[in-house]
Amino acid sequence: MRHLMLLVATLHLLNTAHVFGNDKFTESLQLEPLDNHLVLGQFKFSVTSSPNVLTTGHYHLFPKSLGEILHKYHIQELELSLTQGLWRYARWGIPSDGVANPPGASILVHFDSELPLEDVDKHWKGLINSLAGFICASLNYADNTVATSPQYTFTPRGAFNANKTFQHSHLRYANLPQENVCTENLTPWKKLLPCGGQAGLSSLLNSKPLFDSNYHSMSIIVRPQCKTSECDSINLNLTLGLSVVLAHPKKDYFTLSFLFRNSVGRECHIAESSTVVVKFPTVGKLSLHLESPPDNTVSSEQHTLASYKVTSNFNLKASYKVKPTYGAVAPPVLHTLRYLSGYGQEYGSIVCEITNNAEEVIQIVYMEYIPWFLRIYLHTLSITSNGSKVPVSKLLYSPGLERKKPSMFELLLNLPANATTVIRFDVEKLFLKWTEYPPDANLGFHVPAAIITGVIPDAPEGSSIQMLREGYGVVRFYTEKLVVLLPTPDFSMPYNVICLACTVVALAFGSIHNLTTKILIRPKEKKIPIMQRVTRKVKKVLGFKVEEAVTSTQQVQSSTDKTPAGETTPRNETSVDSEPTVDGEVSLEDSEVTQRD
Repeated sequence: MRHLMLLVATLHLLNTAHVFGNDKFTESLQLEPLDNHLVLGQFKFSVTSSPNVLTTGHYHLFPKSLGEILHKYHIQELELSLTQGLWRYARWGIPSDGVANPPGASILVHFDSELPLEDVDKHWKGLINSLAGFICASLNYADNTVATSPQYTFTPRGAFNANKTFQHSHLRYANLPQENVCTENLTPWKKLLPCGGQAGLSSLLNSKPLFDSNYHSMSIIVRPQCKTSECDSINLNLTLGLSVVLAHPKKDYFTLSFLFRNSVGRECHIAESSTVVVKFPTVGKLSLHLESPPDNTVSSEQHTLASYKVTSNFNLKASYKVKPTYGAVAPPVLHTLRYLSGYGQEYGSIVCEITNNAEEVIQIVYMEYIPWFLRIYLHTLSITSNGSKVPVSKLLYSPGLERKKPSMFELLLNLPANATTVIRFDVEKLFLKWTEYPPDANLGFHVPAAIITGVIPDAPEGSSIQMLREGYGVVRFYTEKLVVLLPTPDFSMPYNVICLACTVVALAFGSIHNLTTKILIRPKEKKIPIMQRVTRKVKKVLGFKVEEAVTSTQQVQSSTDKTPAGETTPRNETSVDSEPTVDGEVSLEDSEVTQRD
C-alpha cells in the first residue's frame, strides 16, 4: 500500500511538472533615439501559458491573481493601460510596437460571446472593481456612465475561435483621462513579473527616472495566441509592456545605466530569452555608433536593428555619429490635432484636424467618445478638406443620456491624399448639480481622446517611421484629451455667508447669553420695629447721642480691612446690611444678587 501511494504521488508530480513546463517567459527592451536628446525605451515581458490554466488552477508563471479575475468574469481579451503624458506623433512618429496609449487609465474588454447579454453589465461592474484593487487605480469610476460599446473601432486581435462569433455588444471600452499614474501602480504591476523586478531587465524599472520622464505608459494585455501558423491550437498570452521617453543631458552619447539610474545586476534565469535591441536610422542625424559589438545586426535602407543578449552586469553605450538636432524625426504619414473652439461656458465646438501626408487616400474609422455632461448636436457635424466636403461612408451614432451613458459616434472616412481633413461639431455644456463638482471645479472636466483606426501605407523615403502593422495591417492611435470648463457656480459665496453668520453669532452670543441666563433679584427690606424707631426719635430730640446705622459700604470696607494679608474676599459673596436712618429712611440690609445658570 505504501509503495502504491508513493507511485501515485510520483505520477502526480510528473503530470504537474508537464503542465508547468508549457509556460514560457521572454523579456526584451528596445531603445530608439528621438529628437531633442530623447530616447524611447520599450519594455516587453511576455508570459505564454496553456488556456486550461484558468480552469484547472495550476499556475506556474502566469500570475494567479490575474488569472482568477479573467476566469471569474469570462474575459476573452483584456487591454489595460495607465499612461502619464502625451505621445507626440508629429515629433516622435508612430512607435514601433504601436503602444501609444491615451492619457489616463484605459480599459478594453472582450467578454466571452457565450455570456448572456443581460449579464455583461453585471460582469463589467465586477471586473472594474476587481481591477481597481488589483492595480491600485480608480477604475471603479469606469461604470456604465463612462463605458461604451463601439462597433467598428475595436475588433479582437488575438486568436479567435471559429466556432464563436464576435459581438460588439459583448465589448466594453472606458477611458479615465484624469487618472494619475504613480508608484502605487508600478509596484503591483512589477509583482506580475516572474522575477518580480529583482533580476533581468525588470531591475531597470527604477521609479524615479520613469516618473520624471516626458511620457510613460504601462499596460497589461491578455489575448489568446495561435501556437502554429495553422492555428490548430491556442495558448494564453500575457504581455506586460512599459514605454518611456527619457531625456539625457549628455550631448553626444547615452548609456543604459545612466538612462534608468540602475543596471542589470543578475540574469533572470526563468526567461528563455532576454535581449536588448537598439533601433536607429541607418543614415541620418540620429544614426548611432555602438561601443560594444552587438550579437546580431539587421540593416535596411532605413533602419538598423542591433540586438544584445542580456547577461549579468550588462551595460550599453551608444554615441551619436552626428550631433542631434530638433526635428530629426520626420513626421508620420498620419497625425492629428484636436482642440476646443468657441467662447463662453454654455456652448462650444470640438475640432479635430487629421493630416494625411501620403500620396494615396487612407481609409479610417474616426471615433468620438464624449461624456454625458456635453450634449452633441449631430446636425452640426461637418467634415471638410481644402474647403470641400468629405463624404461619410458610414455613420454610427449612440446618443448619450444625462448621468447614465456617454455619447459616441463612429465615422468611416476616406482621407484625401496630401491634405488636412477637419472634423467639427458643436456641443452644449450642461449644468451640473452642486454635489457633482469636484473640489477643483475651476480646473475643468476632462474629455477622453478620440480614436483613429486605419491602414497606413508605406512610409516615404527617408522617413524614420517603422511601419506598424498589427493584425491585418490596422493601426490605432489616439488624439489629445481635452479639458472643458463647464458653467461653475461661485463656490466662495457659501463660504462668505458662513463666515458672516458665524461672526454675527459670536458677537451677539455674549450679550444674549447674559440677558437670558442671569436674573436680578430685588433685595429684601428689613423691617425695624416701631418702638425702636420711636425711641431713637425721642433720644435725638432730647439731645442724647444716638448710634448711627452702619451702611453697606462701611460694612464691606470694615470686613475687607479685617482680611489677613494674602487673602481676598470672594467676588460672588457680598453681604450688604443696612440700618434705618433716624429720619425713618430704610437702607438696604442683607441684599444679595443671585445668579442662576
